[in-house]
Amino acid sequence: MLKTRVLTALIMVIVVLGAIFGLNNLAFAVVAGLLILGVGGWEATRLCGMKLGLASRIYPAGLLIAALGLWFFSSEPLIALWLAVVAVAWLMPVGWLGHPKAAHQPMIIGALLAVLLSGAWLSLVWLHGQNPWLIVWVLIIVAGADVGAYFSGRAIGGAKLAPAISPGKTWAGACGGLMTAGVLAPLAGHFLPVDRVFDPLIMAMLGVFLAAISIVGDLFISLLKRQAGLKDSSALLPGHGGILDRLDSVGAASPFFALAMGWLQ
Repeated sequence: MLKTRVLTALIMVIVVLGAIFGLNNLAFAVVAGLLILGVGGWEATRLCGMKLGLASRIYPAGLLIAALGLWFFSSEPLIALWLAVVAVAWLMPVGWLGHPKAAHQPMIIGALLAVLLSGAWLSLVWLHGQNPWLIVWVLIIVAGADVGAYFSGRAIGGAKLAPAISPGKTWAGACGGLMTAGVLAPLAGHFLPVDRVFDPLIMAMLGVFLAAISIVGDLFISLLKRQAGLKDSSALLPGHGGILDRLDSVGAASPFFALAMGWLQ
């Protein structure tokens, strides 16, 4: 199992970096759309409890068409406005994490996932169009937070963060992840070729915030899987589950990162 997980991870890194740096913005938008909105949208129907059938095909297809239309025919202000809507929409999962039994309405969950997935895709496409290294930056922050949380959680242990949703996560791990992201965000911004210099303190605070929202994204997808009786969103990625299992943290952080980059630039 470990060999499969490591091999899949290596392949994912190669494919993701190849797409980021090897595709122009249009090709990246289409490929990312097929994965995030198409495959991710199909996985979302499973989390909503939709039965395999017409609805489970219409949902991802409609999501893909609507999001591509939004990107092709919108101006920068409208894209920024939609990302702001997505950022506000994340308040609902935050509230559900405190009251897990409240998240039981398939129609509401389906609509919310449509908004959140479109925001994840749109923010990554916008970041790619500005500078592909910006996507690497947010990936470093989120991955660093995940690694920091894992090792600090194992070393310290202690009180559980959300035992009813994800029993393995601890408050110590969360704090370790926040601290790691707070350090990595300004360091990555300094060494990556992102075309301008950002204030290290602002980047550290942004890193901490992105780590926090990435934890929310992880817990939200875990909550939906638990309620749907699923271990993974799908079996597409051997050893890793599905697209939503890998996108949960980055998909939550990327709209906020895109908004921050747009405001700071």
